[in-house]
Amino acid sequence: MEDTVIKKCSKCGDIARYSPNFNVHRKNGCNGDLIQCNISDDDYITLWHIAKDNDFFQAMIDLKEKDIIEYNLKMSQFRSQVQQKKSRELQNDTTPRCPNCRSSNIQKIGGLERAGSVAMFGIFSKKINKSFKCNNCGYTW
Repeated sequence: MEDTVIKKCSKCGDIARYSPNFNVHRKNGCNGDLIQCNISDDDYITLWHIAKDNDFFQAMIDLKEKDIIEYNLKMSQFRSQVQQKKSRELQNDTTPRCPNCRSSNIQKIGGLERAGSVAMFGIFSKKINKSFKCNNCGYTW
């Protein structure tokens, strides 16, 4: 993925992630100049998970410039909130996943496929007593 920086449109105030060499805001025909903001891409992503609001982003940018200690304290709290939210989402996720690589890109091994493998390899077939196959890592279970 290409590196990104956080920039603010000088005309409409929109704050978003951009390529470092992208300097004009094209959203909704604005054509405003983009000015780099003083927050990291990681901080922006954390803030985006908390609130997708330009006023909130601007308040955090202002806080960083005025009181870096308070900014770091709030960012630490926000990171914890985001992590807790992700943990809860993972606990409530019932999507079947590969036990090897955690991918959800899996498929059920059909009876015909399993029978063909057993017919070719006999008791050495890797598909005896297996029901699923991961399309990412190839693991079967």
